[in-house]
Amino acid sequence: MAAPVPQNEAERLSALRSMAVLDTPPESDFDDIVRIASEICGAPISLVTLVDAKRQWFKAKIGDVPQQETSREVAFCAHAIMGRDLMVVPDAAADARFADNPFVRGDDGIRFYAGAPLMTSEGAALGTLCVVDHAPHRLNLDQMRALRALARQVTELLELRRLVVATALDGRAEPRSVDLAYLTEARIRELRGIADARNIAITLALRDEAFVHADPARLSRALDYVIFTALKVAPAGGRVAVRVLGSPAPTLELAHAGGSILPEWQLDLGEIRAADEPVPHAVAEILRTHGAAVASTSTIVGSPDVRFELRFPTH
Repeated sequence: MAAPVPQNEAERLSALRSMAVLDTPPESDFDDIVRIASEICGAPISLVTLVDAKRQWFKAKIGDVPQQETSREVAFCAHAIMGRDLMVVPDAAADARFADNPFVRGDDGIRFYAGAPLMTSEGAALGTLCVVDHAPHRLNLDQMRALRALARQVTELLELRRLVVATALDGRAEPRSVDLAYLTEARIRELRGIADARNIAITLALRDEAFVHADPARLSRALDYVIFTALKVAPAGGRVAVRVLGSPAPTLELAHAGGSILPEWQLDLGEIRAADEPVPHAVAEILRTHGAAVASTSTIVGSPDVRFELRFPTH
């Protein structure tokens, strides 16, 4: 069966190509997400796929997937981008759309597929975050919720990446007075499905008003990345504690159990060294343009508990 084509195909392809991500080397942030998706969903294969005009290309993958791309004609993800929500195929051999697919009919073929479309804010589905198994499979509600949330994280990474590649960090900010607590609470709400699926307790405590002069869209993306970074390095069954303080300066305080190696964005923001990959560099640049500074408050060197503060200037 030929792959369907979305009505907004021209706009979708334009959005995809504006990311300048096709045929780029692997990046750790995307690799981390497929690892977490595979872990949560109990599936041996997970991929970040981007659907181009005639192919699907894999930005990240885990499991036995020797190809870097496949024809769009045989791509499950070409069907998944037709919708706005998760597409689940419990048994591909029993599904008329895929029963004759060469990847289903071959030895040790695909039997289970679940793909969440990577939706931009303009409604373009760039590809999917998907999980695949060689045996029939089902997801429970928590797993489906987490897969959707992880797909949103992939889209956020792509948007952050575009900020660097398209040099969009300069001259387009729209700063205004923004409640840091409101932005943080919204980010945690988006991430809670992932935390629940990994049995990680994520908490938020608010103290006083904490207003910052910020571009809310950009700062939200940076905060989302910072909190998700803590969430993904925390062990299953661990904890992430977030606190927003209004005095003496607007501050995001974050504590988690996940090792004491500083992440790339923190090294970049602290001007220790520039990040090697575009996404953490974009995060550091966004925080830097908002006057943020990071201070570690961990007291025991090598402790698995990490605590730091992200401080913003008062206005």
